[in-house]
Amino acid sequence: MKISKTSFVTLEYLIRLGEKETYPPGNQPEQVSFPMGQGIMPPGLEQALLGLSVDDHQVVRLTPEQGYGVLDPELVMEVPRDDFPLGTEVRQGMVFETVNDEGHPVFFLVRKVDAGTVTIDFNHPLAGHELEVDFTIRGVRETTPEDLASPACSCGCQGEPHQH
Repeated sequence: MKISKTSFVTLEYLIRLGEKETYPPGNQPEQVSFPMGQGIMPPGLEQALLGLSVDDHQVVRLTPEQGYGVLDPELVMEVPRDDFPLGTEVRQGMVFETVNDEGHPVFFLVRKVDAGTVTIDFNHPLAGHELEVDFTIRGVRETTPEDLASPACSCGCQGEPHQH
């Protein structure tokens, strides 16, 4: 079966950012399953998957626009250190979870910590990067209504809106 816009896909992937940095870290591929067209995977990757079958292997290069987007400076902000609960360790590179206006969890990265302020970034960690995505298709089937009713992918995200 070939991947279409209505497929449910399982793939093994590794993203390279330059010569040494990989996602997931450790240079080991990770498996993920998802319904096509739901915004879980970057649009450029979904486009590259169309027409492929189980065991097909490809390496695609994605621009930031095809991947996780360009960096949005409006998603980087300075907040008072007091916004973090008393006793919470806050260091550069740490990732925290909060809730957006709709009650969905969102993650942010600590970019910088000063005496009274913390610079936080809500951009996707891979935003602004050109990516090389090495993947192998491990499964293809039609998406079911159950897949769409509970859009959790195999990353353990519990169906919360996000993108890999």
